[in-house]
Amino acid sequence: MKKTVLIADDNTDIVDVLRLRCEKLGLNVLEASNAMEALAKAEAFHPEAIVLDVNMPHGNGLSVCEMLVNHEKLNSIPVIVLTGNTSSEVVKRCHQLCAFYIPKTTDIWSQIEPLLCDLLKIPPRKNEMSEALEEDASTSCVEILDRVFDILGVEMEQREAKPTTDPTEVDSSPWVLTIEDDEDVAFSLRRRLQGIGITAVNSNEGADGYRYAFMSAPSAIILDYELPGGDGAYVMRRLKESPVTADIPVVVLTGRKEGYIERQMRSMGASAFFTKPIHWEQIQETLTDLVPKAFVN
Repeated sequence: MKKTVLIADDNTDIVDVLRLRCEKLGLNVLEASNAMEALAKAEAFHPEAIVLDVNMPHGNGLSVCEMLVNHEKLNSIPVIVLTGNTSSEVVKRCHQLCAFYIPKTTDIWSQIEPLLCDLLKIPPRKNEMSEALEEDASTSCVEILDRVFDILGVEMEQREAKPTTDPTEVDSSPWVLTIEDDEDVAFSLRRRLQGIGITAVNSNEGADGYRYAFMSAPSAIILDYELPGGDGAYVMRRLKESPVTADIPVVVLTGRKEGYIERQMRSMGASAFFTKPIHWEQIQETLTDLVPKAFVN
């Protein structure tokens, strides 16, 4: 049976492009043009994934996302927020709601496709856009793509005209994602990392940590084993299964001392394994070896 994705956006050109692309992946597509219709179709059809715009008539995507999170039967549906709004408030709110944030750019499909394939456990298409368009043999599809890229190109130019932080400075700054539910341990790691000039961001739940890694590409991950919302083995499997996160080095730090846990995590791709209490010098040395260009004291 085909899996279903709900696309909610009041821009019909973007919906048309996403629908064509999703159908090429073998997905069934539902469409909604406003927030209330999106929520109604989610309740009626229970899609396997939802793609939401933020700015829509009759409400916005973040409001819909919040309703879904608080809905007993819908809160497990993964949500992708696709928007031209790049404000830090929107990004932060997406993270709080465990939604995947993707900005509207001219390469939106290259970001959406691997995420959908990962979430829905379906194989990605191997062909690039040009080949897909040739297979479509459809002038209307080409015209739709041209219109959408024109629209998104204008949005990109408007955003780039605004003064922002130098993207090269942001992109080149190393940082570590810690996935740790013990606040004292998370605080200790953050202070230690800050002491060597490395920013640390913590997530205290397994699934949330994986989503953050997928969206933000940290330089390295320090992963606890016992976590709410998916234990360390679950997180490691998800990280290594996805091509987006597979190459991120993962250091496991746990209070569990059973030998089978270390064997399990190393076999799944852990770069290093340590038991608590923390021996910071070993962790720092390991991080330096794993990401030598980033972790320079």
